[in-house]
Amino acid sequence: MNKILVFNPSFIGDSILTTPLITVIKKLYPKSKISFCVRPESSELFECLEDINEMIIFDKRNKDRGLKGIIDFSQKLRNEGFDLIISPHKSFRTVILLKLSGCKNIVGFKEAACSFLFDSNVHRDMNLHEVERNLLLLFNISEDYSFDEIKKMAEYPKVCSDSEYEKKLRILFKCLKKDCRKIACIAPASVWNTKMWPIEHYARVIEKLFSENIYSLVIASKKEYSVIRRLKDECSVPFLDFAAKTSLSELTAIIKNIDILLCNDSAPMHIAASHKTPVVAIFGPTTENLGFFPYGEGESRVIEDKNLDCRPCALHGGKKCPEKHFKCMRNISPAQVYTTVMELIL
Repeated sequence: MNKILVFNPSFIGDSILTTPLITVIKKLYPKSKISFCVRPESSELFECLEDINEMIIFDKRNKDRGLKGIIDFSQKLRNEGFDLIISPHKSFRTVILLKLSGCKNIVGFKEAACSFLFDSNVHRDMNLHEVERNLLLLFNISEDYSFDEIKKMAEYPKVCSDSEYEKKLRILFKCLKKDCRKIACIAPASVWNTKMWPIEHYARVIEKLFSENIYSLVIASKKEYSVIRRLKDECSVPFLDFAAKTSLSELTAIIKNIDILLCNDSAPMHIAASHKTPVVAIFGPTTENLGFFPYGEGESRVIEDKNLDCRPCALHGGKKCPEKHFKCMRNISPAQVYTTVMELIL
């Protein structure tokens, strides 16, 4: 195989969980050129990874949207002349686009829309973690290895970190820790409203941590900054506001160097896992059993209410609780979360 494309222009967390698949492909075909196709907002997280030779950006919500976007982008892929395309992405648009690329060896999941158009497909086992499900795509092209051997080769998810920004952070954190014991990073926002633990609960945990001489550093994207404004209104103690002030690779540097991350089921959780940063993740509409919990060798805890029959209500979450009670999040108390954070941070 001379040229291989891994195609997964999904959410940031999904793309992060694709990197172990790329690690194995590079080990199987060390002389191949591997391209990774992601959304534009995700690309800087992977540009420095040594197993990836080229980033390809699929801007499916803007310049590459619609039928014209599919046709133009498929021609771009056709010009690349890929020998193999592996697609964890399952949408109808993806299947059609890849089929139009002219590649004669496209591997995907049976559960993808119109998967019969793939040259080879495998069952997506929902009993596995998403990292391991993606590795199943190698079964038809790596018969010399057992699944356990492939998992060992895959290691864990990887992301890029801004090294210059990291140097500055270490100086800042060293100064801060003259006054405090630890620094906890808080990521309270989410693309999905129902995946957010109530902001007043986050405020109570930050206040309790502050009383124990543990500073909180808060992160969020520019689109999520309204959540941070609400947090400031709710919280009676100061916290370090890094929200909307960093690039993704700078955000990664922060998560790499703090003592613990407290978050919802979101991309920062996967970034923390990639750096073995201890993480406490709060799951509401989604469940740990869906296979998107922290993957790796770092310490982690998932907090969820396992006694609700309505969970999970969606794979990603939604704008509103279908049952209109939001018990999956409201039933998780600040005291429970604080206790879990303290168990890992001390």
